[in-house]
Amino acid sequence: MSPDLNAMALFVKVAEHKSFSAASRRLGVPISTVSRKVSELEKTLGVRLLERSTRQLRLTELGQAYYVYCRRGLEEIETGTLMLNERQAEIAGTLRLSVPPGLADRLVVPLVSAFQANYPAVTVRIMVTERNVDFIQDAVDLALRVGELKDSSLVARPLIHYRHVLVCAPAYLDRFGAPGHPRDLPGHRMITFGGWFDDVSLKLASHGRVYTVRIGGVLALNDYAGILHATEAGQGIAEIPSIICGEALHNGRLVEVMPDWRFPVTTLSAVYPGSRNLSRIVRLFKDFCVERIDALSPFVDI
Repeated sequence: MSPDLNAMALFVKVAEHKSFSAASRRLGVPISTVSRKVSELEKTLGVRLLERSTRQLRLTELGQAYYVYCRRGLEEIETGTLMLNERQAEIAGTLRLSVPPGLADRLVVPLVSAFQANYPAVTVRIMVTERNVDFIQDAVDLALRVGELKDSSLVARPLIHYRHVLVCAPAYLDRFGAPGHPRDLPGHRMITFGGWFDDVSLKLASHGRVYTVRIGGVLALNDYAGILHATEAGQGIAEIPSIICGEALHNGRLVEVMPDWRFPVTTLSAVYPGSRNLSRIVRLFKDFCVERIDALSPFVDI
């Protein structure tokens, strides 16, 4: 005969409170029921779990060992029940995200699509911007940010580590050849991530040597998706995050330039204003990103 789960739960409470009456008050169950259920559990198991006297109650050696397993099992059951309740409850509302340029189509939209497949009542708003948003003024729930977090009032959950890569199309190499050293880059057609007026500094390292070179671009965009398309079309050499260009490298549409010279490792994090008041939707999406982002970035190599 298997032990009664209700009797096990009552036994755990009695053991925790070291009293039948205290367990009775805590659970709102008559003390006679608590005592009877624990006695029935002992009879079913064929062992004495508790030593009783008029002044005190204590666990026997076997009772102490059994208590540990009962408590652990009941906690697992409670966790499983909470999981089922959470998944069955409808998650509805609006999730407002801020993401850097270039990540929306390659990474964020696939993540959001998979998330909404699980939670179809959730509406998502995405703001694509280079700047660090103000979570209150911009009404943003969660931001994806690259690099170190400087605002100590925010919380950052790292999602993935990756490098930027110098790449070009095979057709570009056929036409212009490959640079052999970072100092050669200003003589090539460069596609850069930038604004109207600024040149770009590239810092690369090889076998302990670090070299910084400043370049201007024949084409400058503040959107990595556009840079990727232009580079695949053979318009020049570009520095692109591997999280964006990894698939094109894997499929041969792009090739890495000067692979011995590498950019530093960077981190993409989910950033939010503290977890104390984190909404259920934001918490679920953050955890979803942690679980799924590697699968959506299979060609990232650091």
